[in-house]
Amino acid sequence: MTDQYLRNTTADYITGAISALKGIKNSIVLVNGPVGCVTYYGFETGQSAVDPAKLWGQRGALHIKGSPEEELLRSQYYMASSNVPSTNLRYEDFIFGTVDQLKKALNDISAGYELSMFAVIQAPGTSLLAEVIEPELKAISEENRIPYVYVETPGLSENMLKGFDETVVKVLKALSESGFRDRRTKHPAEKERPSVNIFGLGSRDYFVDGDLEELTRILGLCGIDVNCAPGAFNAVEELEGVCRADANIYLSPERCRKTAEYMRSISDIPSFEMGCMPIGPDLCESFVRGVSALLGTDCGKALEDINKARSRIFYQVARRTGGRGFSGEFRFAAEGEASLLYALTDYLSGYLGVAAECLHILYGPDENGGKKGPEKSEAWEEKGALRELLSSFGLEDALDKDITKVKDVVFFGNANTIAHILAYSGNVYGVEISSPGSGYINVIPKTLLGPTGALYILEQVLNARRLLNAWD
Repeated sequence: MTDQYLRNTTADYITGAISALKGIKNSIVLVNGPVGCVTYYGFETGQSAVDPAKLWGQRGALHIKGSPEEELLRSQYYMASSNVPSTNLRYEDFIFGTVDQLKKALNDISAGYELSMFAVIQAPGTSLLAEVIEPELKAISEENRIPYVYVETPGLSENMLKGFDETVVKVLKALSESGFRDRRTKHPAEKERPSVNIFGLGSRDYFVDGDLEELTRILGLCGIDVNCAPGAFNAVEELEGVCRADANIYLSPERCRKTAEYMRSISDIPSFEMGCMPIGPDLCESFVRGVSALLGTDCGKALEDINKARSRIFYQVARRTGGRGFSGEFRFAAEGEASLLYALTDYLSGYLGVAAECLHILYGPDENGGKKGPEKSEAWEEKGALRELLSSFGLEDALDKDITKVKDVVFFGNANTIAHILAYSGNVYGVEISSPGSGYINVIPKTLLGPTGALYILEQVLNARRLLNAWD
């Protein structure tokens, strides 16, 4: 029923590729195509080489003169969006070739910046030209002695998480094969504590800073350091040292299935597959126990931290509900990949007792033309776990409802869907947990993960309950 809803605003393969590439510090991601090809991505993804902070004075005045960033922002490549530039191809470029304009764009955009890597993504229309441009990119890479990533034929109709996953693999391969060994940091001396790589976080994630900060904090309580988190704003040198970690942690399987296969092919580093995001005290406890057991560390301090969160949750729920808990009429709805919905349901329904009214799975196989066979079964193995969890609560019908028609619920999703629901339904409390956002500025890093995330979600639920009752 809901397979096709809001298809025009559902993130695609290129969005995922950009999310993986923008998560590399001091890099430029350039879409080789007309400026219209980056309109959505330009306003939807993370920051670029252009630093908006340098464009404004203390009194809020835009520096028009003497600012290379301001000139670049007004250039033909960014067109007032400081995130993702394009080569701004014109009709003659499609006739005579795009290489000259591509080289000009790379030179203009990188002027004045010390880049560690650059990436070029062919726009769908440009990829149909079958133009051979990689030799030119390789020459630029060798001249500047920096690695590059080339996404030649992006699957526009494929889903975002597949684009993210496959592009992370491209990045890791490019860095391992670049040959610029002089750029690599020396292998560190014997480490005092074990370290891990975290796979499954991307620059497009709504709370990526807070997510990484919380995972780093909770693992630190276990005596474990984070080596790198590909996609979540690492330096090239950190990504080049990915095999120095003592273990790999794979969070959402939809985001890192191909990455896990690649990492296993190049190293024998042990891995911990969480199967979903560690949302809520129970899943967070499973997370720290599993990682600590794998590396032989003591997770006692982390468990104490989780139990403190449990106490605060119990106190707040008891106080705000008069000790009765949440009523059966108060429900939640959410959208996202199946593993994310699994984690939210485990916490909200299994721990807090808030029933699921409607769950809509994004980035599933039905968006891939309804394919059957191994590809479909692999993509939907997370849905099976989600349906089984819902069945244990007697809520299996939550997967079969139309999310655009829910009402009297707290809804977790992106700003576009929240706006759509409010336009056609009513009495809905929307919580933005994914991009695209409404433009709300998060000064304090927030997260859905770990003990801190559990408290943040509870805060939203309690306020939603209060306001929904007031709006009745």
